[in-house]
Amino acid sequence: MTKVSDIVVDALVEAGAKRCWGIVGDTINHFTDAVRRSDLRWVHVRHEEAGGLAAGGEAYFTGELAVCAGTCGPGSLHFVNGLFESHRNDAPVVLIASDVARAEVGLGFPQEVDQRKVYEQHSVFCEYISHPDQARRITVQAAQAALTKGGVAVVIVNGDMFEEDTKDDLPWSVHRPKSRLRPADEELDALAEKLNAAGAVTIYAGIGARDAKPQLEALAKKLAAPIAHTSRSKEFIEPDNDYNIGMIGILGNKAGVEAVDAADVMLCLGTDFAYTQFYPGPDKIVQIDRDPTHIGRRAPVGMGLVGDVGPTIEALLDRLDQKDDTSHL
Repeated sequence: MTKVSDIVVDALVEAGAKRCWGIVGDTINHFTDAVRRSDLRWVHVRHEEAGGLAAGGEAYFTGELAVCAGTCGPGSLHFVNGLFESHRNDAPVVLIASDVARAEVGLGFPQEVDQRKVYEQHSVFCEYISHPDQARRITVQAAQAALTKGGVAVVIVNGDMFEEDTKDDLPWSVHRPKSRLRPADEELDALAEKLNAAGAVTIYAGIGARDAKPQLEALAKKLAAPIAHTSRSKEFIEPDNDYNIGMIGILGNKAGVEAVDAADVMLCLGTDFAYTQFYPGPDKIVQIDRDPTHIGRRAPVGMGLVGDVGPTIEALLDRLDQKDDTSHL
């Protein structure tokens, strides 16, 4: 038999977590003791909000799972701001949110909070461990949701549940499939026709192009197109990029704004830039994103395609004519 606290920690370590950010306290004492005996490093913070931001920062920069944990009532509630930010950054974070002992639930105990109502609005997974036999299964589902959907997953555990024993006899584990998503051939043909007919094209790259810089540069060369970028994609688009011209928007620069204004087509790749007033008319906008709900969310678009930026560009390049007029660039 194995305690729920040890199972939860082991499942997080198996999912790749290296650190847990938080503040030690009553209802997570058994959890933190399990952390102490594991390969998961406990990182103490002075405030839970900082713990949520720190876990989100670690997950955002590494792309790997980070964990934070807090006690019932005030402790877990303090994570809200940090985890809202982390979730909006698509950072794969798991919050272990403890609650009061089950014998006190529903009786107005001073530290009781309905964690699900708080966190389900900004998470990719939010669920209680309601029985000891669920410990590994729920934790694995949370980690898998955080890693594959990109965002915060919340596991709610009553303090006394951590002490429970279970056989833990089913080998639940996290799976991280690496699919390659691109538009259909007829959609790529239509996009190529539009780009070939356009006089000037400006590429606008966002966080969704994070792993596609070589493909972006190949596309820019083929289209003689400048690359503008969002603030979130600055770190990987800007360095050593002959086609980079900076940002648009409130924090943007003149070159970025003029490149968009003067273009016949603004090709938005993996960006969810929120400020509608900085987009041109819909007849000029082509948007490509792996999330269908992002298409046309910020501004009306003339063409919207679903796909990962890298594979989509790779499938598109041979369909494009080489543009020789570099005056727009």
